[in-house]
Formats: sequence, structure tokens, C-alpha cells
Amino acid sequence: MKRTRKESTRRRHGRIRKTVAGTPDRPRLAVFRSNEHIYAQVIDDTQHHTLAAASTLEPDLKSR
Repeated sequence: MKRTRKESTRRRHGRIRKTVAGTPDRPRLAVFRSNEHIYAQVIDDTQHHTLAAASTLEPDLKSR
């Protein structure tokens, strides 16, 4: 049975997240790419906080 793109993404994400964790010294970079835009977050998993976020929807990046 063929998996949907969303299901494949969730399974891959689960495998990766078993070993990858962001710390205050070395936060995790999460990137999501849609057909039109790119979203990125820098995450500290120990505190469960997003330290920074950016996307191509922001005016600064949209003008480039």
C-alpha cells in the first residue's frame, strides 16, 4: 500500500526525532518547504521554546 506524502513525512520525522534534540548550546533547526514558501524555526527542545522563526511570507524576505 502506497503512503501519502503526509504520512511519509510524519514517519520520517518520527525516526529523526528519536535521535535529534535541540539544546540551548546547539538548538535544532526545523525547516518546512511547501510548494510556494519555506518556513524555518530554531528550537530549544529542553525548554520547549522556539528561539527564532522565519519564512518567505515575511516582508523582509518577500522583497528579495
